[in-house]
Amino acid sequence: MKTMKFAIGMIILLMGGVCFSQPGNNGMKPPSVEERLKMVDKEICQPLKLDKSQTEKVTAAFKDFFVELDKTATPPARPEKAKADAFAKVRDEKVKQAIPAALYPKYLELEKAARPKGPEEGRP
Repeated sequence: MKTMKFAIGMIILLMGGVCFSQPGNNGMKPPSVEERLKMVDKEICQPLKLDKSQTEKVTAAFKDFFVELDKTATPPARPEKAKADAFAKVRDEKVKQAIPAALYPKYLELEKAARPKGPEEGRP
């Protein structure tokens, strides 16, 4: 009888630990600004076939955007959506001025596709 109570108690403790444990980030750190700028160049600037001057202006706009986002939120927390949207508007206006008007709709598509997926979006 004592062993049965002990076994049930251990199962309850084990199940409680499993149910209330939080998933860790496995030591993953968010990418640095430089890594994110490389992704911008690869996923946005190269497909748009921008020249050197345009690429520099676009990466400068994204660098300002990433720096402002990093200031407003400390990992792993995300910045407030309203602030992020305001920073994105400023970034998009800078990009709109840097690239030809005909490429802007394509830029918007590429930028949306290049956004990092959140934990909810990455699951099947």
